Amino acid sequence: MENKFLQLVFTSNLQLVKVVEKEILSFLTRETNISADELLEFKLIVNELLINAIVHGNKGDSSKSVKVKVGIVDKKLSYIVVEDEGEGFDIGRVFNEYTPYDEKDEIEDLYEFGRGLMIVASLCEKLKQNQKGNKIVAVRRLKKEEDCYV
Repeated sequence: MENKFLQLVFTSNLQLVKVVEKEILSFLTRETNISADELLEFKLIVNELLINAIVHGNKGDSSKSVKVKVGIVDKKLSYIVVEDEGEGFDIGRVFNEYTPYDEKDEIEDLYEFGRGLMIVASLCEKLKQNQKGNKIVAVRRLKKEEDCYV
């Protein structure tokens, strides 16, 4: 079993998200035969998780940091772990309270929290968090190169 990982720690600064994201995507490109479409999906996952950690977890406090670990297991499975220094949240509550837009809804009444996590969940096989709620793990299978071209 071959495992590779990249671990980064950065301060809660939204301007650093693109730098960290680029580092992660370069790692994935180097270590896997990832397609452009799949790389775009990873970019979305990473972006949502990092922004959530900075904005919602650390409340934009630049004295706090965000830890990120991205791993590849046997070139078949990937995981992304994002941990902030915030108080945590209940992912189950977010999923239960989030309701997508329905034509009968008033636009101003839409619940504006949780969309990013719903997107991440739809792109991953598994999404879980630690008990405190300040660390989230997203697991995603890597497509075989031949699966990428239909």
